Amino acid sequence: MSLFRLMMVLTASPLLASPTDPKALLIEQRLAGFSDGEYAPAVERSLDEFERRTGRRLTPATAARCGLKVSSESGVGLSTPKPLVRAVSAALVRRGFKREGLIICDTRDLTLREAGFLPAVADGAQDFEGSPVVAWEKLAPAWAAEERLRYENQVLPRPGSPPVAWGDARVSILPKTLFDEVDFWVNLPVLSDGKALGVHGAIAAASLGNMANAERFMENPFNASKVAVEVCAIPGLAKGHALTILSLERYQVLGGPTFDAGWVRSEKTLLASANPVIIDFIGLQKINAGRRAGNVDPIHPEPPVFAAANSGEIRLGSCKPADITLVRLAAP
Repeated sequence: MSLFRLMMVLTASPLLASPTDPKALLIEQRLAGFSDGEYAPAVERSLDEFERRTGRRLTPATAARCGLKVSSESGVGLSTPKPLVRAVSAALVRRGFKREGLIICDTRDLTLREAGFLPAVADGAQDFEGSPVVAWEKLAPAWAAEERLRYENQVLPRPGSPPVAWGDARVSILPKTLFDEVDFWVNLPVLSDGKALGVHGAIAAASLGNMANAERFMENPFNASKVAVEVCAIPGLAKGHALTILSLERYQVLGGPTFDAGWVRSEKTLLASANPVIIDFIGLQKINAGRRAGNVDPIHPEPPVFAAANSGEIRLGSCKPADITLVRLAAP
């Protein structure tokens, strides 16, 4: 079947009569490979399955804009795969978005350039293949006056860190773009281990990776889990988070999130869910399997972020198998 015909069949799939709670759904999509042509049908199938089972259409609304939150902090060696970004962008264009309405975003201008989402120099078009690219740290000073965008925590940056433009180093700034300027946003993290949360993946990208002045939490595991969960649960940010898509094309089992090629592993799998907790829980199993294979102790005990994600009034999503509907899709 041609790719075009495949897309037509998929987008014509009817919604289920009894929709599944998006946070109870996990889609595991096998990849034939890692090229643009192999990502495209796999992503389309994943999005179609998500829409069909949950009843949520990933189509334009009032803003006619969508955020694509990439992860670039580890540089080109361990960043969101560009074929995945292209495939998600193309699928959203087929659903009615314009290319210029897809906003690729992350925290730092420098790492977006190093990862290839921005050109090496700051003159000329600041876009990725027709989609605007924005860095939160450059926009944060203009947003800092809005109280709802200020996340305050008493942890201070490490000594010698440059002062923040808004004057109070105990304040991090949340992304106004994802609060007000998009219909929804899609989280496209990468997976590694990490000192702060144990698993540096979907939750980290949606929280610590979505704030200016979040580096202060990276060396503070005691505080980081609380911060990450609280930020993910902020209504203005959470309401727009439609979906996380994690590619296991490259993930790191030791020494992350700083890139170390010697500990990078690969699997032809996409994971998609509106529940970042189950994505990270599966990620923990992948990381520990890779560590055991390399004769390294697994991460144990289980990082506290998983318990914190469903404590008190906060419910980011379950990671209990009995609560999850797993849909496995073969490579197209």
